[in-house]
Amino acid sequence: MATLSAEALSGLRVLVTRPSERAAELITALQGAGAQALHLPALEIAPLDNDKHASALLQASQCILDLDHYDDIIFISVNAVEYGMAMIDNYWPQLPVRQSYWAIGKATKDALAQHGIQACGGDGAMNSESLLAHADLQSLSHRKFAIVRGIGGRETLADTLRTRGARVDYIECYQRQAPAGSNAERLNAIAAANINCSVVNSGESLHNLTSWLPSNHRLFQCPIITPGERVAALAAKLGYARTVAAENASLDATLSALLAARSAALSL
Repeated sequence: MATLSAEALSGLRVLVTRPSERAAELITALQGAGAQALHLPALEIAPLDNDKHASALLQASQCILDLDHYDDIIFISVNAVEYGMAMIDNYWPQLPVRQSYWAIGKATKDALAQHGIQACGGDGAMNSESLLAHADLQSLSHRKFAIVRGIGGRETLADTLRTRGARVDYIECYQRQAPAGSNAERLNAIAAANINCSVVNSGESLHNLTSWLPSNHRLFQCPIITPGERVAALAAKLGYARTVAAENASLDATLSALLAARSAALSL
């Protein structure tokens, strides 16, 4: 989208819940468009624990050792690129050459490009369904996939690839967790900032945000920006009255959704 004017989002007081390492660009854009921003991460990205995640680390290491045995490698996020490529670089100073690489979302595709990897995908919605619609992922007999991701998460991608004939393994290389901290302090900060709109980046961050709030909290009546219809439906189910589904979790899509939600937020 075109750069927003300095007053385009004036009057918005936005709760940003993105992980600390992924929030700066959005906060800067909000402030540049006249909005106020309060950053309270609802999700934390961290390395795997050698003891707690020993099994996942062992499997990831084995898959990476056998990376040249895979036909296709899918990275599900920027975090997957950051942590996955750090592990892969330990075993493969020069990547094997016959694999096809795939990215969910433009940011993930761009992150892979920083490693010299030209990935397919990265268009449209930043989710599994968008990638699965690709013409080259419909008939997959005898193809072997590695999915680089964090511990846990949705199984839609792997399950669908398997139903289309593929073999699928996971390279799990990081964990998502709820940040430590006091809910009372978070609620005080939200009240002090007089928040009238919030942004979540995933279903998991939405659940964590909701866990902070008493059932009658004002935030349930404020617009909440979600990265697509699936998370918007989840937000509605959790009691948020004004859900606004962005096209995806990108900066441009989020700003467009905030612009659409501004009138409702200012009416509160």
